[in-house]
Amino acid sequence: MVACLALACACATHPPPTATPSPGPTPTTTPTDGRGTRREVRIGVVYPLSGRLGEWGKQALPLMRLAESDLNASPEAAAAGVRFRIMVRSSDTSGEGALAAAQELVEKEGVCALAGLPLSQELAAVMPYLAQKRVMAISSASTSPAPELRQRDTVFRIAPPELYLARMLARLALHLGYRKAAIIHRDDDWGQRYAAEIAAAFGEAGHPVALVPIQPTHPQVGDYAPEVAQLSQHVAALGADDQTVVFLVVWEGEDLEILHHAAQDAGLSRVRWLAAVLYPSLLTGRFGALDLPDARDFALARGLWGQESHPARNALLTRLWNEATAELGQPPSFEHVYLYDALQIAGRAVLRAGGAADGNALAACVPAIVEGYEPATGSMRFDENGDRAWADLAYYGLFRAGERFEYRHFAYYYAVPDRFELLPEPVLRPVQFCPEC
Repeated sequence: MVACLALACACATHPPPTATPSPGPTPTTTPTDGRGTRREVRIGVVYPLSGRLGEWGKQALPLMRLAESDLNASPEAAAAGVRFRIMVRSSDTSGEGALAAAQELVEKEGVCALAGLPLSQELAAVMPYLAQKRVMAISSASTSPAPELRQRDTVFRIAPPELYLARMLARLALHLGYRKAAIIHRDDDWGQRYAAEIAAAFGEAGHPVALVPIQPTHPQVGDYAPEVAQLSQHVAALGADDQTVVFLVVWEGEDLEILHHAAQDAGLSRVRWLAAVLYPSLLTGRFGALDLPDARDFALARGLWGQESHPARNALLTRLWNEATAELGQPPSFEHVYLYDALQIAGRAVLRAGGAADGNALAACVPAIVEGYEPATGSMRFDENGDRAWADLAYYGLFRAGERFEYRHFAYYYAVPDRFELLPEPVLRPVQFCPEC
């Protein structure tokens, strides 16, 4: 095995860089395992460490260091005589920055594979380059339903994708006994595809669906009174009874404006509401210049639930979470744990591929790797496009504790047994997610 890995990727023979140091993990220049020098293998990370989401991105640095340390401590790496080095470059929270970072890592640093690229706009900007250079990449948080991101290629996405989430939100509604649906959604690629997936699930079950598009206005939120009036008409036609549910598929601020108008409508105040995402501003009813506490109160009264990933806590996740929290002085956003898994899978693919450096050869190893690896983010399989095929989920909503509002979990979905669980009492929401990521 050691002999095969001597050519595992071209970067294995490169000396450590002496130019701009990586802001991420930094191993010694001649690491050994007690039996001699190990060959260095580099894996690149493209992540938003600057720009709009820079502060969020920096929360991932402890997870990068833990991933590097754990890879190098693995018996497989020791047996192969390999020492991994994680090379990190910032995307500057932009597609252009992500492409420049990927080019530097591939062409100047000689990385074998890329991980990170958590934003769908970053991944979309880099994918043509990855295809040209035949580089494998594992995105840690991209979930967009855009067709260009859902193809057979050397790119994997390990966070639950949006179409899966949409389908599961519809399944929850059907499980709860709702048989008529109205969907108010952004009239953009995300909103259209998310709404279409919900509509398809209801349609396949033989249930009626009405759709109301809105013109996206985030972050300068417009007045959606006409669209809410249209929604009210559709709900009235459906019956506005206990079998009717409204799905909210919009962005932050847009949700407050819609809920504010809905709170003044008798028909919309009689039916259940569910949402693709619940944003932090709903806890106060304030976003930018908007101050609409009645939107929050309406969401509480109508049992508005959102949906998010909820991996079962295992020993690995507990260790990572505790160590990252101790280093940061606060819990990280949970998306960064997906980056740890992305790096683990990339490193294991390099080891398993033997003498291959080609992205296609590395990608071919990934399905077998995730069957043998126990990820921090839960059991993992991929669909034909390299997207995560399933995930455990939580359904969270508003809870009033005295004068304070908070989010709590009200239900769970367990993917392997394919089972929903409704909780007798809401429980504390243990982690936070970035609604922009």
